[in-house]
This record gives sequence, structure tokens and C-alpha cells, in this order.
Amino acid sequence: MDRRRLVTLLALMVGLVGFGTVGYRVLEGWSWLDCLFMTVMTLTTVGYGAPGPLHESGKAFSVFLMLVGIGLMLYLLTLLAETLVRAATDPDLARRRKEKRIMTLSNHTIVCGYGQVGEAVSVALRGARREVVVIDPRPQHLDWAQTQGLHTIVGDATDEDVLRRAGVEQAASLVTVINSDPSNLYVVLSAKGLNPAIRVIARASDEAAARKMRRAGADEVINPYQLSGNRIAAMMLAPRLSRLLSGDVSSEHFTIRELGVPPALVGRTVAELGRETGALVVAVWRAGQPIRSRPEEVLREGDAVLVAGAAAEVEAVESLRGGG
Repeated sequence: MDRRRLVTLLALMVGLVGFGTVGYRVLEGWSWLDCLFMTVMTLTTVGYGAPGPLHESGKAFSVFLMLVGIGLMLYLLTLLAETLVRAATDPDLARRRKEKRIMTLSNHTIVCGYGQVGEAVSVALRGARREVVVIDPRPQHLDWAQTQGLHTIVGDATDEDVLRRAGVEQAASLVTVINSDPSNLYVVLSAKGLNPAIRVIARASDEAAARKMRRAGADEVINPYQLSGNRIAAMMLAPRLSRLLSGDVSSEHFTIRELGVPPALVGRTVAELGRETGALVVAVWRAGQPIRSRPEEVLREGDAVLVAGAAAEVEAVESLRGGG
């Protein structure tokens, strides 16, 4: 039961209606609309009455159409209904449709592992209007992910075929937070092998595992336990600064965000960006290194800026990036 069969069934139904219409046209000479009306009425057994008097040949044709056409029409309608129901309920077809949509994505983020950390990462990225594909071998975990508007794939992220199904070759970034250092290491190796340009962030439980992941090509390696400890200590020592640096501060009065330099502002200065949007440029990242945000600093292609200001001002910078 596939699309080809559905098209064949529809073609047969159209052909049957066309056969009856032409038959009445030749035998009775009615208008095309009357012939079509008579054919559909006969096949559906509605029985409104003929649009004109029937000749002997027309009556014989009607009997033939009733005996052959109605049975064939009912059979075709039954098969059509069966095909539509199966298409709507077949899990394999649903999975293929879902993965076909995923393969049309580009510059999206793949999250491998949907535990507590993976869920937090995915929801935050989705909140920032990023397209996210989640990979996890546990279907019950992905049911919740789908309700959050996330694309999902049931499978083992260490399998290169699964990464391909997630569109790794077109993805901009990948986060692997599986609760296993060897698995995360293998995902890093596979992802970088399939797409050397992809940005990879990996989870590691200790520094030894982190070093291996960096050698394998991970751009960033995070130890969630160490990160949590550092965050708690920072909140004790400098709570307001800690909130600011962690990105927790966000309101209509003040927000801070890292953005790529909009193409419209490449070649212009930091001061011009501030005048045009009202946002304050806190820092500029160039070639992976932060540089001081001087008013006369000329922005280059590939730069990223850390901007702060009212929500509308920061949104103005992002809109320039989208419009460029």
C-alpha cells in the first residue's frame, strides 16, 4: 500500500467515470455535463433520473455500467479507503515521512541523547527558534520531545546511518550528551568524519575523557558536574554577575545575546551598529578570540558580537542578520 498504488486506484476511478461520460455522449448526444452527471449518478446509485430520454442503446449501456461499473467502483473505493487508512496509521510510513522532512533541514542542531541534559539543551535551542533533531534509542523518551516541537529519530547515535538520517551532513552543530563517555567519543568521531565543518559539543565525565574527545575533534567538551559546581560557587560569590554571564538575565528592559555579524553591517564599525539598532556591543569575537569592542572597530565577515540592551534593540540586530 504505497503512493503508487493510490495513484493507480485514483486513475482507474477517473478512467471509469471518463468511459461512462464518453459512452453517453456517443450514444445519447447529451452535453458533456449531462453525460458526466448521468455517469456519476449511475455509479453512485443516487438515482435522480436521466437528464433526457434514454434510447435503447443508452439503456443497454446503463445496464452494463451498473453491472460492471458499480461493482468496480465499490471495489476501488474499498481499496482506496484501505490505502488511506494504512497510510495514516502505518508506523513505517509515518517514520519515513518524518525522516523525509528531516532530510530537508539545513543548519540545524542534532542532539544525541534525550535524558535530563539532552532535554534541557533541546528545549533551550527550540526556545531560540532553532531547528533541532533529537536522537535516542528509547521511543518513550522521544514521545515527550515531539510534543515540544522537536524532530525525533529512534536509533543509536553511534551508528553513522542514524546520523545521516538526522541530516548530519547538512547540520550546523551537534551536541552529544549520552550518559557514556565511549558512546560520546564515537559520536564525535563519526560526526566529524561525515561533516568536518560541523560544530560538536560533547559531554564528558572526567578530564581524561575530555582530552580524548578534543583529540577526536570536539570543539567544546563539557563536564556537567564540574559546570554545576562552578555555577553554584559563582552564585555564592557574585550572584548578579553569575546570572549575567550565564545568560539568565532576559527581560524587556535588558537582555544579552551572542549573534553573528549581520551581512548588512560587514565593513561598518561597532559605533554604526549601535547607532542603527540602539544595542550595546559588549565584545567582538574574531577567529575564536574575543577582542575589545572599540567604537571604531570595523566588523568583518565571520565575526560574532555579544550585544546587550533592551529586548527590542537586540531583536533589531537579529532582524538585520535575518534580512541580510
